[in-house]
Amino acid sequence: MKRIGVLLVLVAPAVGLGLWSLFPGADPSLSAPLFHFYVVTFTTFAATVVSLFVTISVGQTALPRHLLLALAFAWMGAVFLIHGATTPGALIGYFHPAITWSAWLTLFGGGVIFLIAAFAPNQPSPRFLRTVSLGIGAVFLVYVIVVLALPGPMGALLTLGLTPTLADLSFVLTLVVWLVAGIRLYLNFEGTHNFIDGLMAFEAGWYTIATVSMFRFTLWLAGWWLYHVLLLLGFLIATYALWRAYEQVRAFRLTRYYAATSLIVTAALALLAAQIYTGLVFQNLSQQLESDTSAISTHLSFLIASSLPNLTTSASLHDPNAAAGLPARAQMLENSLQEVDAIFLYDTSGLVEYGSADTDKSFSSLSPPDLGQFHAAMSGQTAVILNEPGAAIPGYKPDSASDYVLETYVPFWPDGNSKAAAPIGVLLTIRELPELSQSVLFARISGLLLAVFSLGGLFLALLLIVNRADQLIRNRNRELEVAYANLRQAEAMRDDLTNMIVHDLRNPLTALTANLDLIGKTLNNPAYADAPPRFLTGARAAGQRMTGMIDDLLNVSKFEAGELRPVLVPIYLPTLLSDKIESYHSQAVKEKKTVELNAPAELPTVMADSGLIGRVVDNLLSNAFKYTEPGGTITVEAECKGQQALVRVRDNGEGIPPEFLGKLFNKFVQVTNADGAPVRKGTGLGLAFCRLAVEAHGGKIWVESQPGQGSTFSFSLPLNSRS
Repeated sequence: MKRIGVLLVLVAPAVGLGLWSLFPGADPSLSAPLFHFYVVTFTTFAATVVSLFVTISVGQTALPRHLLLALAFAWMGAVFLIHGATTPGALIGYFHPAITWSAWLTLFGGGVIFLIAAFAPNQPSPRFLRTVSLGIGAVFLVYVIVVLALPGPMGALLTLGLTPTLADLSFVLTLVVWLVAGIRLYLNFEGTHNFIDGLMAFEAGWYTIATVSMFRFTLWLAGWWLYHVLLLLGFLIATYALWRAYEQVRAFRLTRYYAATSLIVTAALALLAAQIYTGLVFQNLSQQLESDTSAISTHLSFLIASSLPNLTTSASLHDPNAAAGLPARAQMLENSLQEVDAIFLYDTSGLVEYGSADTDKSFSSLSPPDLGQFHAAMSGQTAVILNEPGAAIPGYKPDSASDYVLETYVPFWPDGNSKAAAPIGVLLTIRELPELSQSVLFARISGLLLAVFSLGGLFLALLLIVNRADQLIRNRNRELEVAYANLRQAEAMRDDLTNMIVHDLRNPLTALTANLDLIGKTLNNPAYADAPPRFLTGARAAGQRMTGMIDDLLNVSKFEAGELRPVLVPIYLPTLLSDKIESYHSQAVKEKKTVELNAPAELPTVMADSGLIGRVVDNLLSNAFKYTEPGGTITVEAECKGQQALVRVRDNGEGIPPEFLGKLFNKFVQVTNADGAPVRKGTGLGLAFCRLAVEAHGGKIWVESQPGQGSTFSFSLPLNSRS
């Protein structure tokens, strides 16, 4: 059913053109230049704006042929805008050849772009699109320059007898381009089943029909208007489809939405304001000109009648003797009154008794152009008719088809006496009004400019506000995205930390429980008299390791919250370091590792928190033991360097990869292998605690390492710290 519906919509315009071609009399005519100007100008401007908006918004994500669809409508809208702007009587009072060339190039250029799209690559290609876009822009710019600078040669090609040949050639080329593009696009659709591909093939068929409508049907007939309708509907459908198809990529920013919508609304309001302003100017000027011409015509009627007193009745108008001086007198008065271009004098039956010398003589056998106005004048009233430019007036041909023509019917009284019983005829004056045509054009142009500048200023002011709001929204979105990413990362870190804490606490807790069980089994057994103290020492060590892990976790949190401050007391580093090394003696013996101390006795004391610094040394020694293989050596050094006391813990273990050196003192960071698994189990909090504790004393901590050559962890403390 859907295919049948699409086929019917595609074929319906062709059927209409076929019927109008077979029965030309059934093709209605609608001559509306101003309507053509306003509709074409607005729709093409809107098409250009929206097409460029879609192109800019989805240019990085859309397929090339889909984006070329938008570019095709941008071309057709921009070129057809020139077609609308050059409508005679809208903004210019003469025929400009661009109105013909623009109509031809609109469909031909659009067909060429569709043809390029039909053979475009099937994946995003910014370089290809940039090249085509620049080419389209360059061709359009050249055409605009030609329209502005070379209207003469453009017109000459249309007036040298080449118009039928050019029209036929343009028709054939345009028709072939659209047919080939449509066939290729349909083949693309059969292969991809993409809705946009199918839409492009459908619209190529529509514009093939539109080509016939434009080239083969007479101006202002419904068959000629049809291609305007197809252009507009094709633009609306394609733009909506592209918008909906690519809106999910979130490329339509608020500023672009506002800019596109506001430009279209601004154009509509500017055109509406210009029409209202033009209408007011036209109404005021035409009323003034009608009033002036009525007064002139009435005065002219009086002068002619009063200078010929023998014209006393309608019958006397037919008397050669009575009307002998009428032509000479009327011609003299007509020449003296330059505001009037022609005069005609009718008798009461509507037959012409006198007509200006430059008028059509056959007019003398005709009735007045408007019998209603004639009868109004016969009743003693003044009646006027303002003819549009190009309107046919029997017996009179204006000097310019672009000027308004005013017909004024005034009573012709005997002897110029308006108190007589009835007029003996009607005087018709014809006045061409080029000043009215020029004033209307000037009013429309100035109205458009005034509306564009005023509404454009408002548009720019609001654009700045909307752009600022758009920036705030996008910044807030980025902040929310970062916050969401951080939250996800924190959740992952929390899960990892929970797993690490559970794992690391389980080991000492298991050791503690196992030692306590062994103590219980060997406590009263003489065979294992020396075992309980040994198991008690192991239980105590396991408890201390578990306590240290918990302390690291709590102390890091307190440091970051600013709740843990060092309690400074004098510390003699050789003693502190010796005590810590001694606590690892049994582990060193068991793991066959050597621990050496190099701390000169003359080292001065430092002001520090013994518990925190002791924990720092503890963590560094524990870390060194963890990464030193059996038989290795761990060296602890202390020295005084300037106003700093330096402590180093060096091992000859496996070393640290370079990519971890800069982040090793951050929370939860652990050295991992190629698979991302930690090399040694731990919480990743020990070194973070060391950094925070040392920095709380005003010192620094760092690491130097080479893979396979061991690591050296160093920290400094000020000798006279007042932290």
